[in-house]
Amino acid sequence: PGVPVTVMPVRTGQMISYIEFSATSIFMYKATIKTPVTGFIDEILVNQGDAVEKNQSLFKIMTKEAAAIVADSANNLDFSGIVNVKATTRGLISSVEHPKGDYVAEGDQLCQIAITGSFVFILDVPFELSGFVKLNSSCEIVLPDGQRLKGVIKTSFPSMSVDSQTQRFIVKLTEAERLPENLTCKIRIVKESVNSATSLPNSCLLTDETMQQFWVMKLINDSVAVKVPVTTGINEAEYVQIISPVFNASDLFLSSGNYGLGDTVYVKVINSTGNER
Repeated sequence: PGVPVTVMPVRTGQMISYIEFSATSIFMYKATIKTPVTGFIDEILVNQGDAVEKNQSLFKIMTKEAAAIVADSANNLDFSGIVNVKATTRGLISSVEHPKGDYVAEGDQLCQIAITGSFVFILDVPFELSGFVKLNSSCEIVLPDGQRLKGVIKTSFPSMSVDSQTQRFIVKLTEAERLPENLTCKIRIVKESVNSATSLPNSCLLTDETMQQFWVMKLINDSVAVKVPVTTGINEAEYVQIISPVFNASDLFLSSGNYGLGDTVYVKVINSTGNER
């Protein structure tokens, strides 16, 4: 009796193989807001993560002289000594360094503003693979939640990492997105593309223990299948390109029940319901 098997035809269409690298998001530029006077933080008008505009009030600082006068019970002067600290640029508050009431000296850092337009991904590429990365070429950014965004490889760093021997590239989003800093993602770059490729499902492909030789079981009539060595190319998630030999659209290949068969075998083709074909 023939071995029960299922069969699949070849597929013809575009196939693309990608190469993936890790990348981390950063703000390339941050503005540091410093206190212009020595005193106490009287009020904090922003929180970490807030979006601010240029000249927006961020802090109110009471000078140490004003603090001394206000605390004097004999003082009858209408004097507040409050200094208003404003944002020098628009962006996102990435850090707030002091709590309310804290004593700060002139020049101390109050907060940092991340420049939203400087948000990029830093891509680390091993030197031997840097030839696949082309400047001003498009790429796909795959976030940890599976979301896919479009990006462009803009520039490369002029030096290599000594320890890992990787070259760094800057990847910018084609459309602005509100994403956090230090987000690790994958950058997918096209490695190879074939517009009209003949392919078969991975289940049709068989190989030896060393994965050096590949073959398929081709159906030559209603009940006989033969072993056909093949040369493979691009491997996608479910399909693998068959470079040689050239198959016809009408050819059928064993997709299940094909493991461990000899060079020539009697088969019984069944469909997905278990009935004979």
